[in-house]
Amino acid sequence: MRLYDLVVVGFVGGLGTTLATPAPHVRVVVLAVLSGLTGCAAALYGADYLTRADDLVDKPHRPIPSGRLSVRTAKRASLVLAGGTLVLDLLVAWRSLVFVVLAAFAYAAYGAGLKSRGLWGDAASGFAGWTCPLLAGACFSAVWPPPALVVAALALGLQGAFSNVLLAIMDVEEDRRAGSRTLPVRRGVQVSVGVLAVLAVAAYGLAALTPRALGRPAPTVFAVLLLGAVTVAGAVVAGAARTRAWRVVAWHLCERVLLPAALWTLADPAVGVLLAVLALLVVGLAPRPMLHGGPAGGAGGRALTEHPPRLSGSDASAVRPGQERSGG
Repeated sequence: MRLYDLVVVGFVGGLGTTLATPAPHVRVVVLAVLSGLTGCAAALYGADYLTRADDLVDKPHRPIPSGRLSVRTAKRASLVLAGGTLVLDLLVAWRSLVFVVLAAFAYAAYGAGLKSRGLWGDAASGFAGWTCPLLAGACFSAVWPPPALVVAALALGLQGAFSNVLLAIMDVEEDRRAGSRTLPVRRGVQVSVGVLAVLAVAAYGLAALTPRALGRPAPTVFAVLLLGAVTVAGAVVAGAARTRAWRVVAWHLCERVLLPAALWTLADPAVGVLLAVLALLVVGLAPRPMLHGGPAGGAGGRALTEHPPRLSGSDASAVRPGQERSGG
């Protein structure tokens, strides 16, 4: 389970609650965070289950091919967590399900073919993983998300697209072998790095406009955290241009935390800083086999097994003809 993804999505769900209504009840914020966590976990397990055939060939370090997660466990966990999210949202904030469903459709469309549509797929990923959780969280404290929240929602959605493009750059060789026509496969790494820069400028430009859009004063700590996030984002773009080492993604994980933390300070500066510190600790201390190729992986790339593990039963049925070759 990728703790850094869970932390950020839960963070964003709670952020939507705090920005939609002044001084929401702590219980409501906690429930919004919980909804974001369970929904994200369901999506992560579902992705592991649905992409297991491709992962067996091109990404044997991922949970199912590596043997860290069984197919049955991934399927059951995804269904149970999705059901838990559904029940929680129905009981507390049923309108949030509109955005949960939109996220599910965008996520399914990404897996069904938008991934090979270049920037369209990246936009769908950002919308599903960042914009929708913010708007769903807003429904826990407001009837519907206030129109002014669209600026922050777009900023986070663009940051999500930035994240997806960056990961596509890291995965360009694997995606090329798998036939996925992502932006780097279609246009090349250097063009994709240019797109990264444009997405960063747009995302942080909108983030800077969020206090005015919401009619809230911007504390000094907002500017400090936002400047920190911009600095790290610039380092990520520069690093992606020079090398495809996976440490660049580790830098980006910190930037992913700093932007929502900056936005949270618009509701409560002290809480925003505290959550930023806690989230950065989780990101920094969490194991990242997905980024570094498992225990054998290194900072410069992921270790591929010469012969991926043999699967049986429902595992083997996921392998398409021609995919029985090794993952090298």
